[in-house]
Amino acid sequence: MMRWWLGAGLAGLAGLAGLSTPAAAADRYAVIDMHFHADRPDDEGPPGGKACAPYRNWAPRDPGQPIARYLDWFTGHPACMTILTAPTDAVALRDRQLAMLRRYRILALAGGAAATVEDYRAHAPDHILPSAGFGSSGTLPSIDALRRLHAAGRLAALSEITTQYAGIAPDDPRLEPYYALAEELDIPVGLHLGPGPPGTAYFATPGYRVTAGDPLALEPVLRRHPKLRLYAMHAGWPMGDAMIAMLFAHPQLYVDIGVLDWAYPEADFYAYLKRLIDAGMEERILFGSDNMVWPDAIAIAIDRIRTAPFLDDRQRRLILHDNAARFLRIDG
Repeated sequence: MMRWWLGAGLAGLAGLAGLSTPAAAADRYAVIDMHFHADRPDDEGPPGGKACAPYRNWAPRDPGQPIARYLDWFTGHPACMTILTAPTDAVALRDRQLAMLRRYRILALAGGAAATVEDYRAHAPDHILPSAGFGSSGTLPSIDALRRLHAAGRLAALSEITTQYAGIAPDDPRLEPYYALAEELDIPVGLHLGPGPPGTAYFATPGYRVTAGDPLALEPVLRRHPKLRLYAMHAGWPMGDAMIAMLFAHPQLYVDIGVLDWAYPEADFYAYLKRLIDAGMEERILFGSDNMVWPDAIAIAIDRIRTAPFLDDRQRRLILHDNAARFLRIDG
């Protein structure tokens, strides 16, 4: 979701040359997680932060009170039925995250700092596809550095691009070189499009703007780069109508449902997901956990899909695995 919450080769995997992945993905994996964070304990704020799974409501803030009081409600001492607590030790966090991937037979597109992603991958090479995430501060990596990662087999996608947190919209010219690179290398792009932590502009990312997450701003990008594989992370929440309009007009576009599927009130998440399903977009929805530093969020997110009363077994399989396999061009 962001870098600060509180603050073996597979022949059919075209475009990911040089990356080591298991040989029988369709048989080995029940889930493909398109929004997995290879995080360190302090990547989402002070280590040991808490989160609700889900939050029951989004509480109001008194602007006359210190922001710390609001943050205490949000991630210090949240009031909810299920509270997730982040591990404070880096090895413990990594090992618990990877244990979830093994338990649920997950292939994860992992974003994060390159060294951390590589560490996760070294400990679970059959479960990790390495990605590069960047942009929440407005600082962007060099194209040459990304080329080197790709040439070394350490870059399967550009994801999560979090420039919305810096107020940079998808069609901003500063992002053009990254879309061009992804189109040239034939690797996917995952673009943060939607929510951040409530109130994030007041305590973590002052540049965050809701308007920089408008799905309609994807249109010039998709027209300029017709071969680009792009997915809107968080499905553009809550701009469902605009997101559906874009999915309809641009059949190559996909969405993921990261963080909505475990942290958001169930009625809201299910209504948003059902809106996409009812609009005929069942083959364009990708599972994503957006686990950040909470390994148990992965299990909760999967369970919400498996128990959604309006989904049939085929639709569950599409969301949890098949749509991502098609998008990533995994054979079978």
